Amino acid sequence: MKKILYFITTSEWGGASRYVYELCKYEKFRGNEVYLVVGSQGKLSDKVSKLGVKVFIVESVKRNIDPLNDFESIFKVRKLVKKIKPDIVHLNSSKAGIIGRIACKGIKTKVVFTVHGWSFTDGIPSAFKRKLFRNVEKVVSGFTDLFICVSNYDEKIGMRDGVLNTNSNVRVIHNGSKAPRENNVNYSVHSPIRLVMVARFSPQKDHETLIKAVAKLPKDSYELTFVGNGETLQYNKKLVSQYGLTNNVKFVGFKDDISEYLINNDIYILSTHYEGLPISIIEAMSYGLPVLATNVGGNSELVENNINGFLFTSKSELIDKLTFIINNPGIIKKMGKQSYRIFSDKYYLSSCLNKVDNAYAKLIDNRS
Repeated sequence: MKKILYFITTSEWGGASRYVYELCKYEKFRGNEVYLVVGSQGKLSDKVSKLGVKVFIVESVKRNIDPLNDFESIFKVRKLVKKIKPDIVHLNSSKAGIIGRIACKGIKTKVVFTVHGWSFTDGIPSAFKRKLFRNVEKVVSGFTDLFICVSNYDEKIGMRDGVLNTNSNVRVIHNGSKAPRENNVNYSVHSPIRLVMVARFSPQKDHETLIKAVAKLPKDSYELTFVGNGETLQYNKKLVSQYGLTNNVKFVGFKDDISEYLINNDIYILSTHYEGLPISIIEAMSYGLPVLATNVGGNSELVENNINGFLFTSKSELIDKLTFIINNPGIIKKMGKQSYRIFSDKYYLSSCLNKVDNAYAKLIDNRS
């Protein structure tokens, strides 16, 4: 039996927190002793608690940089690690990754850090923030027994910027998603075509570009649904109203189960400034949806351009791709089938979880 402690910055529901939840569930099912440390109570902590996992809330852990809070967090996390004595400490999200690795220094445990997109990756607007986190990551990289990169892109960026090197213990283990029931995968095409984006409303996700792009399309040619909540939601609702798109664009809020929005729509879109390897795209592929995504991060590992969708780099390019699809709706079914094929070949959740568990076992064996 393994003893595993997971640590993530917040309970906000997103790609990294879903990854942690699925690992907690998987390892608990396998009979291992599982703990979660998180900076706030929320969706993740509530769901993990229901699994019978012991959750520790360390409220001083925040996303923003605050020396007093950060030192307090290091002290508290270190105290927890010494008390629990886990075989594995698995860190997720940039801030938890930094605090956790400093907290574990000198403690007899194996430290794993999953990179869900580097905090200094291309596309982050603040040059100061990129430089700061790059330098800090270089310092704490030596306290890491295993880096798990969710995309080849993240491995490449880490190598390029000197955080990873050829001697680092690095594995690329792609994110995964559960396969839907077979009868939920269909390739029907609606008229007008139905577009959907599932993402929290934040500056990173750049809903604004998608809204401005569809504003250039004939209003009778599409319907667009946004699933999610977040800080930029009200701004984007106002934008839709300003463009006179209230009959075309729906905001349905956060949904714990998004399956109906993947079953009942034709094309998945992710307009975003930077990414690791978005689970939302993998989910859309599992339901046989073509994908339009910004050509950033690991998106190009999921979307094979002109095969199961299109990559774009600008609003004008997104408009061109949408216009092409509207004028050639027969391509939706063809691309949707390719999405499902790629998902089936590479991105089953069970495969991802099993690879992570095997990595744990190898670390523990090496320690022994």
